[in-house]
Amino acid sequence: MIIQDRAQLYNKAFPKYPPLHTTDRWIYGIWMIGNNYQNKQGYYGEYPPSYLKRILSMFPDIPPDRVLHLFSGSLDKNESTGATFDINPDLKPTIVGDAHHLSTYGLEPYLILGDPPYSGEDSEHYGTPMVNRTKILKECAKILIPGTHLVWLDQVLPMYSKKEFNLVGTIGLIRSTNHRFRVVCIFEKV
Repeated sequence: MIIQDRAQLYNKAFPKYPPLHTTDRWIYGIWMIGNNYQNKQGYYGEYPPSYLKRILSMFPDIPPDRVLHLFSGSLDKNESTGATFDINPDLKPTIVGDAHHLSTYGLEPYLILGDPPYSGEDSEHYGTPMVNRTKILKECAKILIPGTHLVWLDQVLPMYSKKEFNLVGTIGLIRSTNHRFRVVCIFEKV
């Protein structure tokens, strides 16, 4: 499925919200998540409300067992599809591990959803080390097959190799007042 088709899937699933736009190789847009200050799980840093539904609406062709939630935190098991991966065993992820060595776990996802700690302060709050984004993107590239996707939610566009990934989409994400602006980067494995 081409990236423009994925944008149209989102637009059909969320007709009341501003649409995602496309060019010949790119999707872009802004998501206003709303003034919902409550986290479902009460976990600092969890996915913003409706984020997971919005992303997954773009990838309905991906079997649930081929989705990997990287840095899954306390992802609601009732809302999630696929495996959860986190370094903190207390959060009961499907796989406890260090994402810096992701390729050593024998995973074969078609879609990786990454939401890492955004800063050293966030890492301290989680009780985990700060991640090396560049190294983790290289690890993601090792386990994805051509044409599959990495969706990375962060405050920065991480460095990546154009030999490994094409950046095929960016979506600005604004949760509400007094929250950080984030960007959803959609990478396609080359």
